[in-house]
Amino acid sequence: MTIRVFRSSRAAVEIRKIATYLAEHSQPAAQRFLEALEKAQQQLSDFPNSGAPGPLPGTRLIVGNYIVAYRRRGSDVEIFALRHTHRRDAPGPT
Repeated sequence: MTIRVFRSSRAAVEIRKIATYLAEHSQPAAQRFLEALEKAQQQLSDFPNSGAPGPLPGTRLIVGNYIVAYRRRGSDVEIFALRHTHRRDAPGPT
């Protein structure tokens, strides 16, 4: 059984900003980012509790070049924030 994975409006904006920034510097890098995000979403659909527990109760993180913060929302998974690992501000739910 696969689980529905969706992006919060905040996460969707962050994804667009990251992809735009990467595309300005390297279109292949932007494409790799988007493909990796799709792969992470598929992993979450198949295994919604994968990833290390996040700093706040009920949140989890997938760590690569980007931290993808997500949480269970009933039977769904919500991606609510993305940050590059070098950024100091940690993602938190809104």
